[in-house]
Amino acid sequence: MRRLTLLSSRSLLNSLCVDRSAILPCPPISGCNDDMDELLHWFELIGIAVFAFSGVLAAGHKQMDLFGAVVLACVTSIGGGTARDIILNVPVFWLEHTYYLWIASITGVVSFYLIRYLKVPMRLLMVADAIGLAVFVVLGTQKVLELGYSATIAIVLGVMTGTFGGVIRDVLSGDIPLLLRREIYATAALTGTAILVALDNVGWLPHELVVAIAVFVTLAIRLAALRWNISAPVARFGKH
Repeated sequence: MRRLTLLSSRSLLNSLCVDRSAILPCPPISGCNDDMDELLHWFELIGIAVFAFSGVLAAGHKQMDLFGAVVLACVTSIGGGTARDIILNVPVFWLEHTYYLWIASITGVVSFYLIRYLKVPMRLLMVADAIGLAVFVVLGTQKVLELGYSATIAIVLGVMTGTFGGVIRDVLSGDIPLLLRREIYATAALTGTAILVALDNVGWLPHELVVAIAVFVTLAIRLAALRWNISAPVARFGKH
């Protein structure tokens, strides 16, 4: 009888573990094996919300309706990761875990009504986009590396993860994408992902610190460019 009680207790604990994973599914970056994976997962959720907010801000400046704002919120937050997963021929992350789409949509609706009553400067759109860029560049690079691809592929797809959603947002809202403007945007993304790959290969620092450094560098470069109006040379025809 005592043995049966112990077995029943173990079965109950196992069922509780399964239920927890159903409520909080593992992040698509890797399995829920340690605190680092959980931290990256929360970073990804924050990035989804921030990018969705930037999409709504862009919609607000173009005076779109609620539907347009939610569309921009969703494509901005999941566009880069979707393109990355399609290229890698792996399940698209928000199709496996639909709560990503729900977070983007809910953030879009809430932000839509928020900016109706608050005057939001265009500068805030740039800051929100910078935060999303820094988070998704690092997370995208991390996922590609964990799938076993080379550093070059990780850098390219990491930059795509962080920038492609913004490209879709800008095209749909009728603007030249930030990626193609004179702003220090792709340079920040490229620097952040290169630092992540380099420090990860060296292996001198804990991985948590490597991720934090890559996010900080990407964000710092982008915010510094915004603060001091640093820009790249532009293409010109003839002499002006």
